[in-house]
Amino acid sequence: MIRRPPRSTQSRSSAASDVYKRQKEYKGMIKYNDGSIYEGHIHNDLPEGKGRKILPDKRCYIGEFSEGVFNGEGKIMNPEGDFYEGTWVNGVREGKGTEQLQGEKYVGEFRDDERNGKGLWEKDGNEYEGYVLNGVPDGEGTFVWRNGRRYKGQWKHGKLNGYGTMDYGDGLMYEGEFLNGERHGHGVLTTPEGDKYEGQWMRNRKEGKFTISGKDKVTIVTVWKDDNVINIQNGY
Repeated sequence: MIRRPPRSTQSRSSAASDVYKRQKEYKGMIKYNDGSIYEGHIHNDLPEGKGRKILPDKRCYIGEFSEGVFNGEGKIMNPEGDFYEGTWVNGVREGKGTEQLQGEKYVGEFRDDERNGKGLWEKDGNEYEGYVLNGVPDGEGTFVWRNGRRYKGQWKHGKLNGYGTMDYGDGLMYEGEFLNGERHGHGVLTTPEGDKYEGQWMRNRKEGKFTISGKDKVTIVTVWKDDNVINIQNGY
């Protein structure tokens, strides 16, 4: 008599595991108690892979999920057409993306669900390119206003702070230090006629000793108080 070898229990176990795995991975719909609705790939009863989710506030997310939350590339849009499209990590914006919100557009880096890093911002003909922190200019950047003004330099908390160059668009230029958006500290103001005023500024006003030089190469030293000249020392 020829004895047959015993059947392998491993193959039956593997097959059962595959069936169970297929049962836990499927495409379907999930309705949440808060009114959210998800359609797409599901694993272990959670969104996994590509899908679409309608949120209670009517925003719609289309993109990638992992363990039930936004992870990977995706786009979220509200009924008014405002949107963010880019990278998500654990449900928040993280990495590079594009946001369009109430007429403004930002293309650049995000961290901790905020505009953080380097990017390009545009609204109503105004444009800023440079570094931002929590959604406002911070660091090195260039702002061009629709009226022709152009500033290139340092920013802090959304205002001109530090060293920079301002072209006022009418032939007037300033290069030097700023504080909270105003000329403050050492700087040089050049008029449309080519005259240069170099000295210390205090809240946009000349204060103290200034050297004035013109196109005719004549230089005079003056003293100012509250933007008014009070003494002319000499010329050379």
